[in-house]
Amino acid sequence: MKLIATDELAANPRKVLNKLRREGSVIITQNGHPRGILTPTSEETLVEDVQDRVRARARRAVSEIRRESARRGLDRLALRDIDREIAAARKARRARSPA
Repeated sequence: MKLIATDELAANPRKVLNKLRREGSVIITQNGHPRGILTPTSEETLVEDVQDRVRARARRAVSEIRRESARRGLDRLALRDIDREIAAARKARRARSPA
């Protein structure tokens, strides 16, 4: 995957778009650090491309939550403890909401 500096993108967007078409996705960098990814799309594939990106971010979020749960030992909670936590959260929410 090619790296493109933000300066190059600002100075010559047409060149970057041509490179995107030829190379596929390109990484946008600022001061040598990755800041984003440009991915080719079209009118025909835009919706699917966006859905793919949303799904990928959701998978990453779930993976991060699972890692954090394992780190904190929460992945070993018994089902009854989980149910108790859910009930307590719901009760607290009901107590806060105006009737």
